[in-house]
Amino acid sequence: MAISDAQYESWLKADNRLRALLVEADAYSGGALVTRYMATFPYQSTPGDTPASTAYDDIVLGVPAFSADIGEALGGRGQGGWGSISIKNEAPRAGDPGLRDAWLDDGWDGRALTLYFGDPSWPKSDFRRILAGVSADIVALSPNLTLLVRDKTWLTNVPLQTALVGGTTANKDQLKPLCLGQCFNVEPVLIDAAAHKYQVHDGAIEDITAVREGGNATTYNKQLADGTFTLNGSPTLRITCDVKGAKPSGTWLTKCADLIEWLMTTRTQLSATDIDATSFSDFNTLCPQTLGFYASSFTSVGSVIDALVASVGGYWAVDRTGKFVLGRLDAPSGTAALEIMADDVAAGGLRILSRLLPVKTARLGYQRNWAPQVDGLAGVVTEANRALYAAEYQAVTRANSGVDTAHLLAESPDLAGTLLADATEAQTEVNRRGTLRGQLRYIYEASCFCAPFTLRLGQEVRLTHPRYGFEAGRNAIVVGFQEFPTRKRAAVRLFA
Repeated sequence: MAISDAQYESWLKADNRLRALLVEADAYSGGALVTRYMATFPYQSTPGDTPASTAYDDIVLGVPAFSADIGEALGGRGQGGWGSISIKNEAPRAGDPGLRDAWLDDGWDGRALTLYFGDPSWPKSDFRRILAGVSADIVALSPNLTLLVRDKTWLTNVPLQTALVGGTTANKDQLKPLCLGQCFNVEPVLIDAAAHKYQVHDGAIEDITAVREGGNATTYNKQLADGTFTLNGSPTLRITCDVKGAKPSGTWLTKCADLIEWLMTTRTQLSATDIDATSFSDFNTLCPQTLGFYASSFTSVGSVIDALVASVGGYWAVDRTGKFVLGRLDAPSGTAALEIMADDVAAGGLRILSRLLPVKTARLGYQRNWAPQVDGLAGVVTEANRALYAAEYQAVTRANSGVDTAHLLAESPDLAGTLLADATEAQTEVNRRGTLRGQLRYIYEASCFCAPFTLRLGQEVRLTHPRYGFEAGRNAIVVGFQEFPTRKRAAVRLFA
């Protein structure tokens, strides 16, 4: 009979149990893709398992710790990973090469790596997958080998665009531009000088709402199916335009989650199966703002995703099953998914890592100007429009009056640029951030005894402890943790 989730959790909590880590790591070796099966104990799967009747060499020297962190900015890319796995590489005799020295000539980087955790007496089907990630590289820091383990965010460290303009134009070696969402004052790429033809996106778009020469409106003929437009003659001043961008499969993409899903499934080797559909759908509801991003030069997919989620105060990460998830840091709502009692915290194991001083004034930039113009404008451009075309962002502000009465060093951060396109939505977001940071906040760290694999970023937990205001129990948000699976210990960082 298969092990139920409840039985597995009970096993995780139990003392004096053998715990095995199974590793399935792909590598490119000898002109072909191979999978190497390794474990911390001698192990063989049963005929009914997948893979069937397969031996896992007991060459893994230990179970690595797992860590995840939203980061100091409390948003953006959730940093996660398993550190490294040490692999035996003994020499048969003194002076001989290691048995696995040849592995150092194989291609491990970016290849799939999956970790399973369970009892060595169980069939493979009762093990639980605890990571679906990738190998970053393999090195030899000692006679043994070290396999660097990362989550799938590494697979987004690839170019956003590789297609070139081509043809015979002077721009033939320039990247074709990409326009996502709604963008203001982008500089298109000239793709056919003889025809006065420009491109704003490599693919179908929703609309080109304005084209300007030197800041002054000019006539144009748009071709939305391929993201291009033509002018009636050769311009003498700089051409810029306002664009409603990518419209794949007939749907104009404007929301953060939709844009990220499109980027992951069309610009990387990731697929829809790598995405937690529920998380992305929930994030669309939570953060429905219209965003805009434009690129006509090199950037990576990961950096674009960073900018998108940071614009709405969110974060992105990969859970242990290998699925991408999205979330937003908000104040605790009162609904806890996990209870941490005083007995669960090691003696002296609760501390305050930092105090986040209140924000006196929060400022956000919206409607990013993708081609600021301080000169070269046509003479008929008004003074107001000259200021508009020169500014990198328009700004919205939220003031928290009175916070500097108690906190003389209350922060007034610099303008935080975003990809928000709409003034009303930008004001709503700056108000949310201002409210969140309108009071003294804390980052705590608790050294806990808990079953591994129960924590996740953004999870709301209730901590009861005799220190720091947790006497009667108080909710907090998990913003980071490090777990040690075989020791049932975790260092949990909490925001409250």
